[in-house]
Amino acid sequence: MDRKGRCTGAVRNAVAALVAGAGIAGIAQASRAADVDFNKDIKPIFKQSCIKCHSLDNPKHKAAAGLRLDDRADALKGGENAHDKDIIPGNSKESVLVQLLSKSVTVDGEDIEAMPKHKKGEEFKPLPEAKIQMIKDWIDQGAKWGE
Repeated sequence: MDRKGRCTGAVRNAVAALVAGAGIAGIAQASRAADVDFNKDIKPIFKQSCIKCHSLDNPKHKAAAGLRLDDRADALKGGENAHDKDIIPGNSKESVLVQLLSKSVTVDGEDIEAMPKHKKGEEFKPLPEAKIQMIKDWIDQGAKWGE
């Protein structure tokens, strides 16, 4: 401060740096995902959008593409197309399940249609972004099943 009680440039700069630092810390803290609970957060998404086809509880008694999402061991083993790349605990970016939630992908030369599968004659409608983000966060947090 100068003799008249006004902030000098150095004081203003120090205050600005403190405020900016606090803002960055707040943003970093807000961007960290809250812990995702499989039973509360993921299981309802799977039940509503995936289990009908990706379980043995359907008329064919066969999981679509061999990928079961109703059993942890089978889900982590993966399906016929992506194998153990469907859900990679700790790595949502490389998990084929996450990629398929927004577009069709090719894995080992095999074209896989975007999910959830749309009815013939209808356009693909992805899950809401909040649900996709929840699945990404769950996988990034280790894809814990909550058993």
